[in-house]
Amino acid sequence: MTWSAAITCAHRGILGPPRTHAEWACPRDDCPAPVRLGSWAASVSGTLDASWTLILDKAQQERLPVGSALIRIANEMEIGGFSVLLSDGDDLALLTGDEGGHLTEPAAWEYVVTDHPLPDSPSTSIPPRTVGVLSPCGPTWWRLDMPHRNPKENLA
Repeated sequence: MTWSAAITCAHRGILGPPRTHAEWACPRDDCPAPVRLGSWAASVSGTLDASWTLILDKAQQERLPVGSALIRIANEMEIGGFSVLLSDGDDLALLTGDEGGHLTEPAAWEYVVTDHPLPDSPSTSIPPRTVGVLSPCGPTWWRLDMPHRNPKENLA
């Protein structure tokens, strides 16, 4: 069986066989569809400056993997009230903002990522300020450092 990664809307990404995509697709009609950026699909939940697409365009031109592209967004933009899903069709990457996210595993090596727990489905919380890459080989997670205040900084 062939696994693939897809983003169904701004709030949900899926990695698994076609059956998983069909069973776990977003049921809401009012969700924004993902944006196509070359061979990638991306979506943002929350508010984010439009320059995120430029960052992803450049990352794609440099042939970065999807996880590295989201690390670049985290490095170049202030993480806050948004989350980003990014897929190249093989891997599904996510960047959680201040609210974190949720991971459901419908079966072995199958993943559904959402911005809220799904009803009647056990899920694992994804901490805020985390980058994850879900592949057929399993998930990989990176916690992003919390911003540190310079003690010499004048706050007045």
